[in-house]
Amino acid sequence: MLTWTYDHYYTYEELTQALKVLAEEHPKLSKLISIGVSPEGRHQWLMQITDESTGTAESKPAYYIDGNHHAGEVTGSMVALHTIDHLLSESEIPEVASLLKRYTFYILPRVSPDGSEVYLTTPDMLRSAPRMYPEPELQPGLIPQDLNGDGHILLMRVKNAHGEWKVSPQDSRLMIKRHPDEEEGDFYRVFQEGLLHDWQGGEPEPAPAKWGLDLNRNYPCQWGVESKQAGAGAYPLSEPETRAVADFVLSHPNIGSASTLHTTGGVILRPPGIKPEKQAPKLDVAIFKAIGEMATEETGYPCINIYDEFFSDPNSFSSGAFDDWLYGHLGIPAYTIELWDLANRSGIKDIWPRKDKTDKVLEEDNVKIMAWNDSALEGKGFVNWTPFQHPQLGEVEIGGFLTKTVVQNCPPAFLHQECEKTTRFMLRHAKTLPRLVADEIKAEKVDQQTWRVSIKLSNAGYLPTHLTQEAVNMKTIKEIVAEIQANVVDGAPAKRKVGHLAGRAGRSGKFESGGFRGGKDPVFSKQVQWLIQAQAGETVTVKISSHKAGTLVIPVTLTE
Repeated sequence: MLTWTYDHYYTYEELTQALKVLAEEHPKLSKLISIGVSPEGRHQWLMQITDESTGTAESKPAYYIDGNHHAGEVTGSMVALHTIDHLLSESEIPEVASLLKRYTFYILPRVSPDGSEVYLTTPDMLRSAPRMYPEPELQPGLIPQDLNGDGHILLMRVKNAHGEWKVSPQDSRLMIKRHPDEEEGDFYRVFQEGLLHDWQGGEPEPAPAKWGLDLNRNYPCQWGVESKQAGAGAYPLSEPETRAVADFVLSHPNIGSASTLHTTGGVILRPPGIKPEKQAPKLDVAIFKAIGEMATEETGYPCINIYDEFFSDPNSFSSGAFDDWLYGHLGIPAYTIELWDLANRSGIKDIWPRKDKTDKVLEEDNVKIMAWNDSALEGKGFVNWTPFQHPQLGEVEIGGFLTKTVVQNCPPAFLHQECEKTTRFMLRHAKTLPRLVADEIKAEKVDQQTWRVSIKLSNAGYLPTHLTQEAVNMKTIKEIVAEIQANVVDGAPAKRKVGHLAGRAGRSGKFESGGFRGGKDPVFSKQVQWLIQAQAGETVTVKISSHKAGTLVIPVTLTE
């Protein structure tokens, strides 16, 4: 049974308390680690989870999860906490117990604790961190602000004969675009609720974001300067939050797969994100699609390629992203999970890949969203337009959808459901990691003092021990190493490289048109042997280690 409830979004103090309680109640399975401290003094808490009775955390293949690279995408931090809670509070369930014996989990619920705290405790919204960027001071224009004190920053509509918006005839709460030839009627300008800074009169314009930093554009892979990639930061890993994440990943070479949790859209994003999928290695694409099918089975969300299907303009793709760094520089299969599917819940179909929509279709979509709000949320997801005397613009009306808990994150009533299904996928994803096993262990006597020790080594996992072909191409993952602690007498080294072992991914067997077609498969088992000098009854130790598939320590007793 879970320890915590998933019916609201946890502040930093709530999240910290929840993690500390779980760590204290499960000391044999978990370790709470601070991987960094934010500029405002908050810890980036990471939970390490494994059953150390079967080996240390570092000796097992590991799965990494994080949330809240983006401050306002707090559904991600709750899904991460739910996964921690499930692994620890329900660790006696056979399936969970088996996972913890075989694998290590590194779970970081909140990458940006300062930003999320602002988002959760004030009306303000922000991308990542509450630090002035790229300019050191406020710029002229409209600055979002809660003017009427209702705790939300909504929209303002202002009557204007030259306005581009009008009230929808289908629902008076909705604003739609004015027709190109429409000249008669009431028209509006629409802005975010807020005040105009350094305003010299004229038409209001939004100011550049005061907190424009985007932590998910601050990683080294295809990093671009601010003029090319908004939010990128001064240089790759310039921000303490991203530097702490990168340092942790690089210092834990057993990490073999990852999920990074975001909102919104109800879609699973697979690499590569910096080039067309047709330019990626075929093995990698097959792996990404197969795991993506599992994601769709559990979440109901489609799995699409980032570059080809998620970005609407392939000539203007996002660079410096965390998932691109994991795959593009380290060869680690990483998925971005865009949680919460408001449009799909409202009955809007064929959302992905994105398509340009006409104003008429957008109006129909918003009518469906409003109908869902009325039925599922009893209308509480939308604040009706209310007159307000703006100190600069005069008479305005304030209203709109609750962005934080309807559009950007799921309403709290749907949070537990979102957590459960995403956790199910991520635990299945962890099972795809490569895993070394010793299928056969033999010690054969050659003469009075000479023995032949042999081990048949296999990869029991889906992924190869090198994870992806991209990792092979970049030479980022070291070969398997086998070592025997004994006097080797055949001239071969006691410690030797074994190469890599294929996983189930990439094997050629297929059923086509009712028949089976096979082919030559990559090597997933190897025989490793040594000729040693020893006495009967002695026990020698063989250690086999892989960066990504774990470490085996095998005692071999020499018996006649």
